[in-house]
Amino acid sequence: DWLSNNSLIYTADDHNQYDLYLIKPTDGDKLINSYKFESVRLTETEENESEPVVSPNHAKIAYIKGNGQLFTAEIKDEKITNSIQLLDGWAEPSQVSWSPDSKWLAYSKGDLNGNREIFIHKADGTKEPANVSMHPRLDSKPVWSHDKLAFISDRNNNDRDIWFVWLREKDWQRTRR
Repeated sequence: DWLSNNSLIYTADDHNQYDLYLIKPTDGDKLINSYKFESVRLTETEENESEPVVSPNHAKIAYIKGNGQLFTAEIKDEKITNSIQLLDGWAEPSQVSWSPDSKWLAYSKGDLNGNREIFIHKADGTKEPANVSMHPRLDSKPVWSHDKLAFISDRNNNDRDIWFVWLREKDWQRTRR
C-alpha cells in the first residue's frame, strides 16, 4: 500500500516468514520512475505480518499478524510504533478499509456458520467492533464514503449487489420520505 508518493509498504518472506517492509527510491526520483531502491524492514517478529493498509492521513497502518490478529500502529520516519491489537481470534479479518478521517476500520470477518459479516472498529481500540451488516448471507469488501459504508452482499437472490449502511442517524434521517 502506498505510504507516500515516494514509498510503498509491502510484505515479503525474506527471513523465512512474512514481515512488513517499506521500499523507497535511492536515486532522487519518485518511486514510480526510479531504478534504484532501498528496502527497509519495518517488523521483525516470529509471526507473519500481512495485508498492510495505510490510513488516508498516511500516519497509521492496519495489518494482520499471525492467524487473525488485527493491529493498528503509527508509522513515521520508517518506523512502526504504538501498535494496538484490536482483534485476536480464529476468524481472520480481511478486506480492511480505513474511514476517510482515519479513525475507524471496516472489515469482513467470518462467523461460526461460514458466513462473512461487515464490522466497523475504532482504530484506537477504544470501542468494541460492531457488526453493521447482520445478515445470514455473505457480506464483503467494505468501502467508506464521507457519510456511509458500502459493501457487496449476496442477500438478494444470491446475486452480488452493492448495499450500504448509514453510519450516523442524521444522515439516515435525510433519506426518510
